[in-house]
Amino acid sequence: MLNDTKKRSSFTAKFALALALVLSLSGTGFAELAGMSDSDNATEEKAEGGLKALIGVSGGNVLVADDGGIFANLRIGLDIVPMFSTGMWVNRLLSDVRNYNVKEKQMIKYMSFGGFVELFPIRIDKFSVSFPLNIGGGALYVMEPDDEAFESEDYFFTADLSAHFNYRITKMLEVSIGGGYRMFAGIETNNLENGDLNTPFGELRFTVRE
Repeated sequence: MLNDTKKRSSFTAKFALALALVLSLSGTGFAELAGMSDSDNATEEKAEGGLKALIGVSGGNVLVADDGGIFANLRIGLDIVPMFSTGMWVNRLLSDVRNYNVKEKQMIKYMSFGGFVELFPIRIDKFSVSFPLNIGGGALYVMEPDDEAFESEDYFFTADLSAHFNYRITKMLEVSIGGGYRMFAGIETNNLENGDLNTPFGELRFTVRE
């Protein structure tokens, strides 16, 4: 009887020791897993920060020399922080616009390039509101009735400010619609002035962001 009691006591002590060891190892394992999870989250947060590349294409309508036209725009840049982006742009007037300020039939178009900054003061989930500012310069091209191709005849500075409503369709693709006002300086050719090219514009934009 005494031996059975001793055996039971020995078994109980060994079981308690084994249980304590298992619980200790389990606690250590959970702590390590929690540490790994925190490390992964920190790594993800770190990966989400920093500079991110963007490339965008857009198109819209403008009013040039009392005639309507279509333009296309290409942007390449960086998202510095969630509320601020910057980069370079190239803009081209796709339509051949009639210059009604001269008697003969004369067509004009322009190409410009420069830099941009864009602020995102409002962000709600996948939706945001932004204000891009573009500044640059370019060349005005003219084609007379006897010309075979457009020739550059003047150079200018340009700037525009607009407001855009943006929606992130996927993790990388963003679609935007907006409009603003574009101004020119330095145009003095073929009876054209800066006011003939100053114009409001509407724009549809697609941007791929990292």
